[in-house]
Amino acid sequence: MFSFFEPVSKVQKDRRIMRETDARMAKYSRRGLVFNFLAFLVCLIGGHFIEQNRDLTVVLTTGLLLITFVRGFFLFRFEHLYPRAPARWRNSYFVATLIGAIWWGVIMCSVTITLKMEYEAPLFWLYTVVFFSTTAHAFAPYQKFLAYYQFFGLMPAAVAAFTLGISDGYLYGTLLLVFFLVLIHQCRLMSENYWEKLEASYALSRKTLSIEEEKRDTRASAKLNREFLGYLRSDLWELISQNKDQLKSLSEAPQNADTDSTSTDTPYLALRRLFNNISDFNSVLSKELTLSNRVFNIRHELQHTIADVVAQGELKGIDIESALSPNLPMRLRGDASRLAQVVKTILHMAIRDLNAGAVIIEAEFLREYENAGELYITISRVCDTQKRLFFSDKEQTLVPKAGLDFAVCKGIAEIMEGNIEITEIPREGVQYRFNAKMDLAEASGQLDFHRNSFAGHKVLLIHSNARIVDIKRRELESLGFVVTTETQYKRAEQILLNSYKTDAATGSVLFYADDEDAMAFNNKLVEHEQLRHTHQLIVASPAKQNKLIKEGYIASDQVHFVDRPAGLFELECAYHMAYGLEDKLQQKEGELRILNYSNSETVDAGLQTILEVFDDAVVQANNEQALLDYFRKNATDVSLILIDTKHVPNYIRVIDEIREHETKEKYEVFVPIVGIAYSQEDINAVAYELGIDDFIQIGQTHKNAEQLIRYWAALH
Repeated sequence: MFSFFEPVSKVQKDRRIMRETDARMAKYSRRGLVFNFLAFLVCLIGGHFIEQNRDLTVVLTTGLLLITFVRGFFLFRFEHLYPRAPARWRNSYFVATLIGAIWWGVIMCSVTITLKMEYEAPLFWLYTVVFFSTTAHAFAPYQKFLAYYQFFGLMPAAVAAFTLGISDGYLYGTLLLVFFLVLIHQCRLMSENYWEKLEASYALSRKTLSIEEEKRDTRASAKLNREFLGYLRSDLWELISQNKDQLKSLSEAPQNADTDSTSTDTPYLALRRLFNNISDFNSVLSKELTLSNRVFNIRHELQHTIADVVAQGELKGIDIESALSPNLPMRLRGDASRLAQVVKTILHMAIRDLNAGAVIIEAEFLREYENAGELYITISRVCDTQKRLFFSDKEQTLVPKAGLDFAVCKGIAEIMEGNIEITEIPREGVQYRFNAKMDLAEASGQLDFHRNSFAGHKVLLIHSNARIVDIKRRELESLGFVVTTETQYKRAEQILLNSYKTDAATGSVLFYADDEDAMAFNNKLVEHEQLRHTHQLIVASPAKQNKLIKEGYIASDQVHFVDRPAGLFELECAYHMAYGLEDKLQQKEGELRILNYSNSETVDAGLQTILEVFDDAVVQANNEQALLDYFRKNATDVSLILIDTKHVPNYIRVIDEIREHETKEKYEVFVPIVGIAYSQEDINAVAYELGIDDFIQIGQTHKNAEQLIRYWAALH
């Protein structure tokens, strides 16, 4: 689309300044919009034009009214439309305003030619001159648009006056032409003066901020140095006190490559972690720490990061759950590995001194501009009673028992233009709130939870913690479920029985494998004559699932495990398997196109079995160039890309080039990229920060792998 304004200076590229400029233009335009239509009616009422040309008057009035409504839509919904796409709003409003100027020119031509500069025609001319003089101030910053606006609004009237062939017409036409030339020159000066003032003010404010930032950095560096010494002393003392025997044997061992034995793994890893923290801290302090900027799946990256800590929490009897907001996009652009480092560090601090209760990780994204916003991650402990274990015995302050890793995370947060705030919550302990500036990867900011596949199904949700119940209830309802909640297993059994007495039986129950009551509940349902057909979805970490069956959980076709943390994606996949709704994810034959990339000569037998299900929908690419060439030519037809992360050593470059092409072409939605992994260690090694959306692990059931492929393909 033709653009009426191209920013060239730093001021014109500053989002805050441009928002103020556009808001000022919108404010003055709103004031004149309604007045302009009323003034038109006042000029017509009781005049000769409306008597002589009733049909033409109706047409001109209707057209002006419609244009007024269109312009009003952009002006009165400014706060809602502008943040989504400032440039698009500006251009759209300019087009609507130009159409209004052209229509006013038609009105002036009609009045001038019909009345021949008599009756109310001079009144129209006077109002037009006054109106375009006043609007010049509102549109002054946009000189190019203003020139078009004044030309289309004034020149038709001048031309119509000259065509009358009378002395008054020549006089009016000449005066209006001179007025137009003077106004154009005046508006150019006003525009230049407006931007020059802003440039001067901007330069002065930047200089002031630079001086203040330099002072602040000096004070912050001194504070960080003091914190560094304290944290380093604390970490070293903790390392020495916990590993006295191992460090002694390490110091007495021969100094050679064989020293790294099993007996010295613990102090070695601790020392390596300390060394990495010191290195990162030094980079943060000297502002040499660079962050990567690649596309990653924020939802799955967070779930993967939380899952690494879930097993540790389960050993201590701590419920660790996530609550990803519906406004959290699927993919963001930034440094996912550093983001995971911050989240994981805070999580470890949150559960370090906690012996019971729950830890909730909430994530939301506030979209400030078209392609940017702020990510907020809140980690809070939820328990009934809480001792102040996070704080030292000597000082009752909000400063937690932190180490050098926390200082590094604070530095990373600042580099991400964010912060880490610590707040004391009465009777709960400490809440950590991390925020960072992030860019949206996709223009649409795609969300991956809007799938109302389970409308009409009823589920009973059981958990003793009211906060977790509330979170999971909202997530289940977003999937279409009718949710009933309960905190005790004894009452839950009776609720299920009562539902079977009515026509609306509860078809499934979702609960957490956190105590003996849960196991007893599982056994009763499986053995109960009426309730044995109820689907049981049991939430547990992958490490705990096999252990549960050995401890006494009864396995049956109605028992399904959900990986923890049980987010929307995990719940949706588990319920599709439980209800056998894979057919709802299937696309029509010919619409599905899977691009499989592996440069090994033979595809793994397990993967081959999975791909045979999709038959002709699979396009095989044996090298990087073949994959990229096919994708660039058929990007809109590709439903899913499979990449063998073991046999493709350059898969990171391939992913980056795919995302770069999608970004360059401004695709609304990016194609899902699913990695092929051969073990959980392979998944942990590549994780999600490299741009992969999900993983198929060779060895898991083919049904699960097929369902996952269909899910992502249908989503795209």
